[in-house]
Amino acid sequence: MWKIADVEIKNDIVLAPMAGITSRAYRKFMSKFGVSLIYTEMISDHGICYGNEETLTYLDIGEEESPIAIQLFGSDIEYLTKAIKYIDEKNIPHDFIDINLGCPVPKVTKSGAGSKLLTDLDYLEKLMSRVVKTSKKPVTAKIRLGFDNEHINVFETIQVLEKVGVKAIALHARTAKELYSGLPHYDLIEGLGSKMKVPLIISGNIFSVKDAIEAKRITHASAIMVARGALGNPELISNIIHYEKTGEVKEEIDLKKQKEYCLDLAKLLILEKGEERAMKLLRGIAPKFFFGMNNVKSLRKSLAENLSSYDDLENVLDEYIS
Repeated sequence: MWKIADVEIKNDIVLAPMAGITSRAYRKFMSKFGVSLIYTEMISDHGICYGNEETLTYLDIGEEESPIAIQLFGSDIEYLTKAIKYIDEKNIPHDFIDINLGCPVPKVTKSGAGSKLLTDLDYLEKLMSRVVKTSKKPVTAKIRLGFDNEHINVFETIQVLEKVGVKAIALHARTAKELYSGLPHYDLIEGLGSKMKVPLIISGNIFSVKDAIEAKRITHASAIMVARGALGNPELISNIIHYEKTGEVKEEIDLKKQKEYCLDLAKLLILEKGEERAMKLLRGIAPKFFFGMNNVKSLRKSLAENLSSYDDLENVLDEYIS
């Protein structure tokens, strides 16, 4: 068990915010595998301030979803603080406000948000200081090593964030320019967690139990943030927890269980988004439940051509497994 501010976190496995993925349905699906802290998907401060209908659906949070961080992105002090005030005024359940300072996607960085904020630490200090003063809940942040290889400023960034009162920092161990390619640079942040005043949550290429063990060992992080590695492989979460309790590595994949997991997620997504939208999402997500197995390419093709309903999904998966 560890803490962010005064909030107790039961274990060290954190579910990362993922755009278009970590809606309430996905969070509910993953919670049964043991994640101790969850995030909403990245939410635009402008979308909240202008009352955008789609944006506001991202704030659909259940009272049972605790601890949870609402992740916001934006670069303007006025809009970010206004969005935080909206969340408080509407009594939207949350334990933390998380500010995304790590998104590398050009659509976000061109607006000055996400990882672009790492290029001006003076402005970042002003922005985050106001955010911390505005929020009624503890503030956390998600960052990268820097914007590019010539401007790796992770240590200076952490000092700024600690100075203004941020209570935990999640770090993806790549630069923004690297996106998600290559290996994360854990060697550059060896032992970092033990030098920080606040908890370090480490992120980047956590696809196996061994990846999680190594990332935490090298960086001395308080927790491990799992993102794409658990998409289609939810037992990665429970397997890491099992290893930490017993020292035993479990990573066998059971085809029938994977099918049931996929169908469980489908049911939740249908309830949340309706069958048509859920099936569109599952064309991309469902094959991930069978990654590395035989004939996944044919499964992907069948889903792309035949997936319009839950029954279609069940039939395609049955045919694939048989």
